[in-house]
Amino acid sequence: MIKNRLPVRKSLKVLVVGGGLSSEHEVSLKTSKMIIKNLDVGKYDAHLVIIGKDGKWRFGKNKPVDIGAAITKISRAKFDFVFIALHGVFGEDGRIQALCEWLDIPYDGSGVLASALAMDKQMANVIYSESSLRVPPYVVVDEQSVRLAKISFPVVVKPVDGGSSVGISIVKIEKEMSNALKSAFRESQRVMVQKYIKGKEITCGIIEDNEGRPFALPPTEIVPRDAVFFDYHAKYATGGSSEITPARIPSLQIKEVQKLAIRAHNALGCRGMSRSDFILSKGKFYILETNTIPGMTDASLLPKAAAAGGISFPALLDMIIDAGLRK
Repeated sequence: MIKNRLPVRKSLKVLVVGGGLSSEHEVSLKTSKMIIKNLDVGKYDAHLVIIGKDGKWRFGKNKPVDIGAAITKISRAKFDFVFIALHGVFGEDGRIQALCEWLDIPYDGSGVLASALAMDKQMANVIYSESSLRVPPYVVVDEQSVRLAKISFPVVVKPVDGGSSVGISIVKIEKEMSNALKSAFRESQRVMVQKYIKGKEITCGIIEDNEGRPFALPPTEIVPRDAVFFDYHAKYATGGSSEITPARIPSLQIKEVQKLAIRAHNALGCRGMSRSDFILSKGKFYILETNTIPGMTDASLLPKAAAAGGISFPALLDMIIDAGLRK
């Protein structure tokens, strides 16, 4: 267990970790650079390490090193905090969190178990259901069992442990299924085939106050401009979607989705921050997934929602780091 400690130095020595091995590498680079740009230089001595797609760790202009040498370098540098800016595999699935635990360095966001559970959409759905969160019906298949699954269209096909909407497709008719499955299986060995629920896409971010209590930010309504749903292009391309904060729903529904997002955060055991995605259909909220390391690019939803709630980007980073130091 990481000790609950505050730094004794005037500024906190922070290592921001970006890049990574997943298909979300480029998004992670943007996130890590935005974090470096917005960390208050009066409070933090920030350093950036980029994990390449080849698995090599790059500390500034130094020669890339493998993970063993990187661990040695990080340990000797005596960082006070690791700001994980990795998305997808190795970033959100508990592995980099386990590394930080082993090194006894505080870090942002959820711990090992909560990260792993949130990343695995099948396990997350089980926990959601047990916590009275409404989940669209689904089946999980691998490449051997997919032919045995009984499927009624339309459906959403997605990797069980992917992120940033990579490998996700909406399938309306059977002849579209083959390509959708191929795309999803490129990202994961398990694929979720879930009933398509038509409605408004609503996302709600959670952060913690200075006493460690989670509270909900204003929810955001997402309206993709050139896509059927909030896919990778809609998320990260300039003008790919309209993001309206607060969402254009009645105040009672705003309060309801905020409560549901806090419930999802707590049910999974999340810490520090999270962002849960919902579909509002016929007056009912269906939860889709929870992100334990939401994007921090200039197009990302969590910092935009924080800004709508009166929290600047640097202040948001302060809150996330403070939450990590309380673990």
